[in-house]
Amino acid sequence: MDDTQSKKEKLRSTLLEARESISDEDFLGGSTEIVEKLRSHSVFLEADVIHCYVSMNSRGEVDTQRLIKKMLKGDKDVVVPVTNFKDHTLSHIRLHSFSQLKKNKWGVLEPEEGKKVSVDAIELVVVPMVGGDESANRIGYGEGFYDRFLNAVSCPKVGLCFEQNIVPEIPVEEFDIPLDHIITEERIISRD
Repeated sequence: MDDTQSKKEKLRSTLLEARESISDEDFLGGSTEIVEKLRSHSVFLEADVIHCYVSMNSRGEVDTQRLIKKMLKGDKDVVVPVTNFKDHTLSHIRLHSFSQLKKNKWGVLEPEEGKKVSVDAIELVVVPMVGGDESANRIGYGEGFYDRFLNAVSCPKVGLCFEQNIVPEIPVEEFDIPLDHIITEERIISRD
């Protein structure tokens, strides 16, 4: 493991611990603030087909489950990821009902079946993250699923993150894809 990877692993571990220690009150309040900022942002308002991760609330990810339920009742087409463990890629399935979702081997809610959506049809990607920095770089779980996906899309990429998990700088490797925006409960960080 090289120096950059080692620094990322240490930072990831620190940020995961910090995120998992967030109080229920801060989790709910922060998630609500972050999602409302997203819903009023122009990239969300202008997009009709939105790829959104289904949050693992038990792991402290910013809660997208209520957002997804609202989008399903509204005029947005909701696309959620399905993890392909063999080749470390994501497929993208149109979601019609929250009841389509079942836990995969990591405990992530995914549709067991549904219509695949081309990455070219996606107009906004809402990305999970462990932490972010002042330049809109993200650190994920270290498996590279989202980096491979984000490399293939040209639409806006927005990460949702609690402010406590924003650091001045994340060590970046050549395959890491920066986001266009990171939304926290306190602010929106945009890439220049």
